[in-house]
Amino acid sequence: RRPETSFLWFTSPYKTLKFILWRRYKWALILALLLLILLLFLGIFVYAFPNYAAMKLVKPFN
Repeated sequence: RRPETSFLWFTSPYKTLKFILWRRYKWALILALLLLILLLFLGIFVYAFPNYAAMKLVKPFN
């Protein structure tokens, strides 16, 4: 009979990821998440700015 701990990684994958990935790559994961958020905001800015700038130049509601 095998002990239950031999299948712990299979029954609890999140805990396994925490012990394997989080301890080793914690700062890299945090930096990647912050970089992703920054790139998302930059992408939204690049997407929305031309329309906003054109509306400010033309001023259609004045």
